[in-house]
Amino acid sequence: MILVPTILNIFAGICLYVGLLHLLIAFGRLKPLLHFCFGLTCLVVFIYILALIAKYKAMNVDDYINARKLVSALGYIDGILTIWFVALYTKVKPVRLLLALNSLYLICLLINQISPTGIIYSHISRLSSISLPWGELITHPEGTLNPLVGFQFLALISNVVFVFYACYRQYQRSEKQAALILGLSLAIFVGTIQHDRLIDLGVFKSLYLGEYGFLAFVVVMSLQLVKDLMQAVKLRKQLMESERLRKIAVELERNRLARDLHDSVSQTLFTVATIAEALPRVWKRNPETAQQGLEELAQLTQGALAEMRNLLVELRPNGLVEKPLGELLHQLTKGVQGRASLQVITTVSGEGDRSLSNEVKLVFYRITQEALNNIIKYAQATQVSVSLHGDSQEMVLRISDNGCGFDSNKIPSGHLGIAIMKERAESIGATFHLSSYPGEGTEIVLSWLTTVNKIGSEE
Repeated sequence: MILVPTILNIFAGICLYVGLLHLLIAFGRLKPLLHFCFGLTCLVVFIYILALIAKYKAMNVDDYINARKLVSALGYIDGILTIWFVALYTKVKPVRLLLALNSLYLICLLINQISPTGIIYSHISRLSSISLPWGELITHPEGTLNPLVGFQFLALISNVVFVFYACYRQYQRSEKQAALILGLSLAIFVGTIQHDRLIDLGVFKSLYLGEYGFLAFVVVMSLQLVKDLMQAVKLRKQLMESERLRKIAVELERNRLARDLHDSVSQTLFTVATIAEALPRVWKRNPETAQQGLEELAQLTQGALAEMRNLLVELRPNGLVEKPLGELLHQLTKGVQGRASLQVITTVSGEGDRSLSNEVKLVFYRITQEALNNIIKYAQATQVSVSLHGDSQEMVLRISDNGCGFDSNKIPSGHLGIAIMKERAESIGATFHLSSYPGEGTEIVLSWLTTVNKIGSEE
């Protein structure tokens, strides 16, 4: 029977596939060094298993020695790569310690290459055969142990201590599942390696199991790495989507500011320029009319300044946060009064607006802004009242006008202003009420219960 070489060839194929897979993943720039190190480790084990098959099939001492020296050399290289993989995966990377651990394996590698029969044996007299339970024979050497084999045990013990310490550190960082999976797969691998060292010491004769232990490590860690990769890809997509939405929001905000500049400041300044140009001629013919023009000019200029202040406040990251809500509403209404023929009465009472959260303050500000814009565009009003009353229990905003009004039950599709105001109110748990009838004006009431929302947030 040739069961062992067949199984080992299957294992070699698995390691080759996994190694190439992770090398390809490394070129995808998602944790490239980690996947490159793991993929390279798997490819080294692939060659290690092929050399092990040659060692089992060796028919003379020279062929056996050459195969065994190659197996040992690949084992040390694999040990170096495994140490770096564990360091990268657990993020425990003491460079000087890692170099010291690597130097132990490099010394073993040097001794193995210099010694005529490798690092394990100083002399191999002949080859014998071991009969496995199913009747298959594998080659086993008869010889004298090399005293320098102690370097191999020192390197193995030192590296085992480090890898389990790295797992412990990872576990302490609350990466418990990852640490346990890595620790379990390493425990299986280390256990089989210790079994093989006992065979080398002549404690018993058996089949080497290191490659089987490493296959378990390869399969378990490959699945874990792929899982981590999928999570990283998902997170990257989420970040890309967030960035796309951020850019859209920035573009929408820029368009809104441009529209506000055009609708308010730009048109107001155009009117100011027109009046200023006509005033000298009007003054000569009718000083009283010119005086009225000067008063209108002053009003328009103040309105434009107020609008610019509002826009500048919104452009600053903390502009809407630093000022009390009452002051922000005064600035809004002053700007509206300057660019439209409106009499705006603004009333702010109570001190509740000073204790509002930034989120609540922003919702009140945006709803007022949207309502005033709608009044200017559609209401045909001459008077507007904006009142804000707040105390320790409730904050109430009322906005009313004497305009043409409308049937609130028949809002045309595409007019999203009211729906947006309702959504903003719901986002902070406030009550939004709009009442309007044709020819009777419109009133908006926004009510936010301070006490209820504070209790809800604490719970």
